[in-house]
Amino acid sequence: MKLRRLLHAAVLASMPLSLGACTNQVTPEGHQGYVFHIPMVFGKATYVETLSGPTSTGVTWRNYVINVDIRPKNYTEDFQVLSKDNLVVGFQAHARIGVRANSVKELIEDYGSGDPASPEGHPEWFVRAVRQVYRSAVRDVVYTYDAYDIQTKTQDISARIMQRLKDEFAETPIEFEAISIGNLAYPDAINAEIQQKLAAEQDLERMGRERQIAEQEAQIMVTQAKGRASAQRIVNETLTPLYVQHEMIEGFRALAKSPRVTIVAAPAGAGAGGSSMILNVGQ
Repeated sequence: MKLRRLLHAAVLASMPLSLGACTNQVTPEGHQGYVFHIPMVFGKATYVETLSGPTSTGVTWRNYVINVDIRPKNYTEDFQVLSKDNLVVGFQAHARIGVRANSVKELIEDYGSGDPASPEGHPEWFVRAVRQVYRSAVRDVVYTYDAYDIQTKTQDISARIMQRLKDEFAETPIEFEAISIGNLAYPDAINAEIQQKLAAEQDLERMGRERQIAEQEAQIMVTQAKGRASAQRIVNETLTPLYVQHEMIEGFRALAKSPRVTIVAAPAGAGAGGSSMILNVGQ
């Protein structure tokens, strides 16, 4: 009887501890949860499963979750980089980075959590494992260009940086989706030179268009001249004395249809083709 009372008391005493160790962890939409178990007394935390939100673990015994936002986000970094021609160029690099689906276990264990770890609010995995690699890639690529070319070849630069980072993180939970370069800032002397070069390029483009127009107009004139010459050659070849006389007679016939016309026609000479002809049409 006494032992039964002791067991009953022990059960009652352990109930608050048991209830306190029960958890129901929630993973919101757009996140994945790293679920782990913490033993009651001895041992270390162990991975249990990955959840895709929105969902929850349900009521479990000492299971907890670390949620990671896997949706792509923009990460902007400011740079002051020495160009190939030894000029300091300021600009911003914008990267769109996300976490690959179903890779949260590797991310948490090898790279860091999604908790903010910088004044900008960037997640721990970005600060610990991505930021320096990202910045190094941008510096290394931009350094291979002259200051002026950085502005005119931003798409090429962005593509090279993107390819390098894709290769760097190909087998990791981190995925780079886009890179762009913008907000360039040059010394005043470089700005003036850039404006001059841009103006010169615009002048060359304008002159090129004008040259094309002139060439097209000249081609049209040549074609028209060839057409006129061909037409003149045909007329010269067909304009014989008999043809001229035939056309004259046809003209007289047309005029003779008018009641008000009297026509006298005479050949211009022996080569005109015959004796004189007088057509006297009634008044």
